[in-house]
Amino acid sequence: MFGFSDTKQQIQDLLLETRNYAGLQKKALLAELRDKLSILLSQLAIAVVCLVLGGMVLLFFSFFLAYILGQAMNNTALGFACVTALVLLMLLVFWHYRTKWVITPITNLLIKLFVVDEEPLQTEQIAGDLKQSRTRLSDNFHQMMSSDGKATNRVESFSNWLSRGLAAYEGLRLGLSVIRAFTSIFGHKRHRR
Repeated sequence: MFGFSDTKQQIQDLLLETRNYAGLQKKALLAELRDKLSILLSQLAIAVVCLVLGGMVLLFFSFFLAYILGQAMNNTALGFACVTALVLLMLLVFWHYRTKWVITPITNLLIKLFVVDEEPLQTEQIAGDLKQSRTRLSDNFHQMMSSDGKATNRVESFSNWLSRGLAAYEGLRLGLSVIRAFTSIFGHKRHRR
């Protein structure tokens, strides 16, 4: 028809570039997610090891301190009671400052890792491919939308304009028929009998 094959080819090129761009965005997102999850899991592993070893040190130090205090007071049970009171006091201090010492640092770490930056973490190749794909996508879209330079005379320009208008009309008509089909299937309320 009137330039329909050119418009069809331009739309196909635009769709192909859009699909390529979406695939590259997916690769970039997966690379960024992999990097951030590896940082998060390594921090978690370090924290678990430090907690286990620190707990063991605290346990053995409290036994040591209880025996020393018990010998100094000539009553081992009283030494263990004093150490228990000291550990309970440490627990209460920790509970009071839990937000400052635990919750805020973990929240800040997660915010640093997962807040979307303006420049996301990407490999150089993926960033270059994304830039090239974005440029091709933009060029194809502008080429499809402008008929300047394509038409050699007014008749060809009018035929290009008419074919684009007919394509838009057909697309709108198809979209409305799809909406009507969905509303006929899912949209009607059930009538009471």
